[in-house]
Amino acid sequence: TVYVTIALQTVFSNLDPATENVPVKVLDCDTIAQVKEKALDTIYRATPYSQRPRKEDLDLEWRTGASGRVILYDEDSTTKTEADWKKRNTLNHYRVPDGASLSLISKQSSIYNLSILSEKTDKSHKYETLNLSKFSSASPPLSRATSPLNHDHDGGMKVWHLVKHHDTDAQKEGERGNKMVSEIYLTRLLATKGTLQKFVDDLFETIFSTAHRGSALPLAIKYMFDFLDDQALHHGISDPEVVHTWKSNSLPLRFWVNLIKNPNFVFDIHKSNIVDSCLSVVAQTFMDSCSTSDHRL
Repeated sequence: TVYVTIALQTVFSNLDPATENVPVKVLDCDTIAQVKEKALDTIYRATPYSQRPRKEDLDLEWRTGASGRVILYDEDSTTKTEADWKKRNTLNHYRVPDGASLSLISKQSSIYNLSILSEKTDKSHKYETLNLSKFSSASPPLSRATSPLNHDHDGGMKVWHLVKHHDTDAQKEGERGNKMVSEIYLTRLLATKGTLQKFVDDLFETIFSTAHRGSALPLAIKYMFDFLDDQALHHGISDPEVVHTWKSNSLPLRFWVNLIKNPNFVFDIHKSNIVDSCLSVVAQTFMDSCSTSDHRL
């Protein structure tokens, strides 16, 4: 857990979030971008996503006490590189301890334009270069001269966070190492499934069950399905699979699957790539439940 303060300069005029020492649950393996996302989700948890500040417009500042302050980045001059791989900076990379004080500040209010900010405020903050050698002897100090804004990124470098994603199987580690990673992922998968199971069950119960409705089926849907049945009789189609496909494509596929995979169409929220992948699994399960063919795993 870290304590995040959002600077007043970053607060929109129509928003009133908690701005002082908000506890945010993070992991030491989180990248700086992930920390900013978690902080914004916590601070603006009751605010529509479209009205929140964008993480790209904010810098994450670590107030280190006697050692000064430092702006944290996913990539900077202290980023660890190995061959053609470059690792994302994490909280552990910067040696940020549990209970640390962080602050979200506007990019124009960061160290690069401090002189302008100091002239406009009565209480100017003192920014000092953080000597990372106190925390990691292999890391050079972070300063303006070696900041990410002035750092030339090497062409062809591949970025990784926790696991390196290799292009070919020949580049992967041994089978034993891969099996160990797979077993770890399987355990986490089962734990996550247990956490989410009730919510998925409630979703399917709401969609399929008639117990929570005043009628067996909304009249508009009954009218549409009756129309499809009439069209099948009119055109002499006797195969029940054809009519079933019509109904499945009209309601589950065009309506429910679209909503399940894209909740941002209905709610003002952000759908990350990971969430999108998980929702695709739920949507595919929903489609399989509406299919009469044998399921293939």
